[in-house]
Amino acid sequence: MADVFAGKGDLVVATGRTVKALRSLRRGIVTFGGSCDIYRCDVRHKHSVTSVARAILKKYRAVDVLINNAGLTSFKDFQSSSSKDFASIIETNLRGPFLTSKAIIPSMIKRRAGMIVNILSFAAKKVYTKSALYSASKAGLEAMMNVLRAELRDTGIKIINVYPGAVLTPMWLREHRKRYSNQMMLPDDVARLVYEATAQSPSLMVEELIIRPQGGDLAV
Repeated sequence: MADVFAGKGDLVVATGRTVKALRSLRRGIVTFGGSCDIYRCDVRHKHSVTSVARAILKKYRAVDVLINNAGLTSFKDFQSSSSKDFASIIETNLRGPFLTSKAIIPSMIKRRAGMIVNILSFAAKKVYTKSALYSASKAGLEAMMNVLRAELRDTGIKIINVYPGAVLTPMWLREHRKRYSNQMMLPDDVARLVYEATAQSPSLMVEELIIRPQGGDLAV
């Protein structure tokens, strides 16, 4: 998504926990003529989020599109999932977007403009075994953002929930990617659709974007 947005002429401000990965991302975007700034941020921690948000807003004055994309999972059945697994997944997938949105929304309300894009999962709508905690985090995020959309509708802020099916990313185990890669969607294809959803007329709001593999859902 960073590549796609930068390729369309947007300034991308990328955040993440791994500086090496962020620098590699920025280098690739700049090499092809795009603009990218980077900040180390751990969305699980309020201080990290608020300090980075403050720095970004001070430098750029506004965030036009906030994309909540940080996420993780563990492929375990419910009985095998630990309290540590629960905390890790919920803190990243649900608490993270709560903190980032809280940090950015006031500046959007002030401008009466802005957009929040939440990368959810079709697991929020369909049962997948060995994904109880992941599904719970995404379903919780869906509910939270649906309420937030209703609360902000009169402010000019748009909220889009994206529900991808299986996408070929490192979130999947290596064995899954090797065995099922031809059944998964490609990140670039999904990213282009997300971009198009954000580029619609101010008179309308794309509330939900469901993107699923042509061959059907992947069950592992």
